[in-house]
Amino acid sequence: MKKHSSKKKALLIALAVIVVLILGAVGAVYGVTHGFYRSSNYTSDEDAMKDFTNVGEDTTAEDEVNPEDATGEVLSDEEQQELDAKLAEFADSEPVTNDGNVYNVLLVGVARRDKSWAGNSDSMILMSLNYEKKQISMISLMRDTYVNIPGIGMRKLNAAHANGAGPLLLETVTQNYNTNIYDSEHLQFSLEDACLEMSSFGKGDIREPFVELTLSDDEVRVANNYITEMCNLRKLDPNSYYFIKGGTKTCSGIQAVAYARIRYVGNADYQRTERQRTVLTKMMEKIKDMSLPELYSFAEDVLPLVTHNIPEDEMWSLLAKSPSLLQYKLVKDRIPYDNMYKVIYVKKQDMLVPDWEQTIAKLKETLY
Repeated sequence: MKKHSSKKKALLIALAVIVVLILGAVGAVYGVTHGFYRSSNYTSDEDAMKDFTNVGEDTTAEDEVNPEDATGEVLSDEEQQELDAKLAEFADSEPVTNDGNVYNVLLVGVARRDKSWAGNSDSMILMSLNYEKKQISMISLMRDTYVNIPGIGMRKLNAAHANGAGPLLLETVTQNYNTNIYDSEHLQFSLEDACLEMSSFGKGDIREPFVELTLSDDEVRVANNYITEMCNLRKLDPNSYYFIKGGTKTCSGIQAVAYARIRYVGNADYQRTERQRTVLTKMMEKIKDMSLPELYSFAEDVLPLVTHNIPEDEMWSLLAKSPSLLQYKLVKDRIPYDNMYKVIYVKKQDMLVPDWEQTIAKLKETLY
């Protein structure tokens, strides 16, 4: 009887030790994850605009095009009113899609030199995770798309952020693209800083090459102008970063960002969005090859560069799925889709008008 009692006591002690180890592991994981979350910049929708003093400032004057240089169709006042009414009617009639197997988040790159205003969102990429299809979709939403901004009216998509920061941009995307971005989630991040961190990762030198890109001679010329600007802002010698000539290069972080910023070579902003997707894809490929300690160190460096409104419990959910996400198929595209839009000249600017019925059907087929 005593022997049986001794075995029972030993078993209870072993179980207690196991429970303590499990709780310790859970506590350690929580500590790491909570620390990561706190190092990022969470901003609630209510606080999104409080630091900006020039809300609603007209920021599109630089995009104005002289009538003789415009490529878009000039509409009469009546035609313009008919178009606006048609777009508003479609946006109101098309239901917003919700699917528990799909998680959408909007990556936003903002063009501004200071924080006195919210800035235009010149880079917008809808990242969609489809857990059932095991697919990540990377869809660029072009800045010049003609949309209805709630409370503002018909403008370019990038003006939504200038008028109401992340919350208004997300409301605009949800209303016009009929796609739910769960809990109005967005990420704002500096592609430049993220590329620099990845370039110097483990070496401490931002001149280190990390991503292979192919540039034409014209792209080299424009990229070098951006390199000069970025290096001057950082008080760096640009001669250490300039491209010499076109071809396939293994680029540093500053070179990769300069490549992604090129707009006036090739097919204008259509090709710039493609360059941005290329750089992000290359970065994802680098992350796939990182070990767990490297991922930990990289996250420590990059998360402080990110501003978002994702609740911590949802960050936990994404973290739990992250190992499998790295194995998902990647689909890349942009909106407007080829052969599904027209260009109009309105408000002294060329703007892109998608065929929304076809566009939304294709977008939902891709995401869902």
